[in-house]
Amino acid sequence: MKINIFKYFLLFLGFLISLIIYLSIVGIETDKFNQQIKDTVVQSNNNLDVSLKKVKLILDPFKLKINAKTVGAIIYYTKRPIELEYIKTQVSLDSIIKNKLVSSNFEVATKSILLKDFIKFIRATNNKPELLILETFVKKGHVILDLNLNLDENGKIKNDYNIKGLLKDGKFKFFSGLDLNNINFLFNLEKDKYLFEDIKFTSDKIDFSSKILKVNKKNNIHLVEGKIKNSESILSDKLINLINLNLNNLNFINTKFSSENIFKFEINNKFKLNNLKIDSDINLKKII
Repeated sequence: MKINIFKYFLLFLGFLISLIIYLSIVGIETDKFNQQIKDTVVQSNNNLDVSLKKVKLILDPFKLKINAKTVGAIIYYTKRPIELEYIKTQVSLDSIIKNKLVSSNFEVATKSILLKDFIKFIRATNNKPELLILETFVKKGHVILDLNLNLDENGKIKNDYNIKGLLKDGKFKFFSGLDLNNINFLFNLEKDKYLFEDIKFTSDKIDFSSKILKVNKKNNIHLVEGKIKNSESILSDKLINLINLNLNNLNFINTKFSSENIFKFEINNKFKLNNLKIDSDINLKKII
């Protein structure tokens, strides 16, 4: 009798271990939580909606948590779509047993999005005038985003969000006549703090690059500082006018130069620059 009980116990233990291994590696797919996720999204904003495929649940046996992930979702704001690579969150095993998917943290990755479409999407959720101005400046470009969001008890996004991503093949055209082309960079955005890295762009046939650029927001003013350099290029009148370089009415023809520049300036919510300071190390290769 004791031997039979021991056999049943071993069989049950083997089944339990196999189930845990299966749930930890393969997991299960279900759509039973889709409506709960939609309700959470709508709770944060009535104009939001989301189209979901099945949610895959993977067990983390050491933390007794379930990693929930859905691939290929689409989020809408007033019927304006943003295609997502995935939405991922972690929930307690207890919430799964109670058939209620409860989470306050979400990781979201987007597919490649047209920069102009993304700005329009943000404008639909928060129609600040500076976003309209920014949309006017943007002529082309794509962004890919990875977002880490925490929600409060009312379903609102907390201020401790983190957004990482990249901009590729961008083009901006400003009111001053300044054009920035072939813009590429990585970015890391937090509340009132923006970090840009590995920046490359072209303006007036001059190639510029910068390893890092920092932006800190205070009230309605953004404080920008960084270091930028350019490869050997021809000095243009447009660049001279842009940096307010006083050359005492001297005209340079086919002047070739390279430079490294440390700069600081302030920019307001209307994209007006103030207190521009530039410390430049200029190497003149040819001057006429």
